[in-house]
Amino acid sequence: MSPRLLVCAPLGLEARALRAALGEKSVRRTGYGPRRSVRSATALAAADFDVLVIAGLAGGLDADLRSGDVIVADELRGPGGIVHCPSALSLAAELRRAGFPVHCGPIVTTDHVVHGTRRAELARTGALAVDMESAALAEAAGSRPFGVVRVVIDTGRQPLLRPGTPSRALAALARLHAIGPCLSRWGRTVSPGIRSAASKEVH
Repeated sequence: MSPRLLVCAPLGLEARALRAALGEKSVRRTGYGPRRSVRSATALAAADFDVLVIAGLAGGLDADLRSGDVIVADELRGPGGIVHCPSALSLAAELRRAGFPVHCGPIVTTDHVVHGTRRAELARTGALAVDMESAALAEAAGSRPFGVVRVVIDTGRQPLLRPGTPSRALAALARLHAIGPCLSRWGRTVSPGIRSAASKEVH
């Protein structure tokens, strides 16, 4: 029996890109920003799923990042503290095997869009990207495996409020769609129930 994968996508455009790859039932639009994310996490905590993935777009902080790069969080830094992501390396490896440009490191969750000097300040902490939802949504996982994947849309050299943003957004959403099958494959490898069943079959 396949594990039940739940993918949380904050924005409608992100959810549509992922549903096209994973199907309607696997993807939940959770809403933009921290307040909607907290409400969604509370509602989803008791939902019937085995593996949680938070996926969407993000702002890149590291100077080496380019629009379209894929970030896998190894920790989430939010207002409530740090949330560690134990399955980050296996998720990053799955995406790299598929040929995507993947970076693994911290993602910061803030309560507002980050610009200018604040972006530079966050970059100096070693964080790779910034979003407004992931740290809150991760609470929905409880003790279940979870992963966080964000595709970079804007960077310090290519800020969000620039003429090229629409084309970068379309390319980033296309990449988000393309990683969908990787999320499904990864989900089948990290669910404790599936690993336990496979072990029993072997012995």
